[in-house]
Amino acid sequence: MKLIGRTDIKAAKTTLENGGILAVPTETVMGLAVSIKSEEAINKLIEFKKRAIGSGKVFTIMVASVDEIKKYAFLSDEQLTFARHYFPGELTLILEKNPNFNHPYFDHFSTIGIRIPAHSYMLKLLKKTGPLLVTSANPRGEMPCMNDEEVKERLPEIKACVKGRAGGSLPSTIIDWTGSMPRQVRAGGLLIVHY
Repeated sequence: MKLIGRTDIKAAKTTLENGGILAVPTETVMGLAVSIKSEEAINKLIEFKKRAIGSGKVFTIMVASVDEIKKYAFLSDEQLTFARHYFPGELTLILEKNPNFNHPYFDHFSTIGIRIPAHSYMLKLLKKTGPLLVTSANPRGEMPCMNDEEVKERLPEIKACVKGRAGGSLPSTIIDWTGSMPRQVRAGGLLIVHY
């Protein structure tokens, strides 16, 4: 496994552009990231996570700013206010997909999960690479890895990993706002105090 230093954004970007899966630290747990532009990499991630298209589970899009969300998902004024309040942060927000967003993977789904990480390295990387698809770094059904050593030991199939450790111990809080009201799907590291 190739270990990439946090200052070497270029090497991380190259891994993603070449269709690789990159293990990355976030403020929650270690993640597995691929370029949204690489159908090959997305298929590798689907195979690794054993997540068939028909499973209903969708990989999260990680972006660098709230303004980018509108390209991929529908945002009402109320949802936009909510997003600006809680992003960046330990939150995954499930929204209705923007009908103008066409993509070989997301065309199978009507909803999209969005994350803006409160993690300086990930925000720097996203500004260089554009949106990434990210999921937790773990085999299906197991606990996520928390640092590069665990990734190396437990996920030998992953060829590249950014050095370091994740910032938390819990995955992100998931809020589904595809209906008229927001609904918490998973409790995580972020406490939602109001909608």
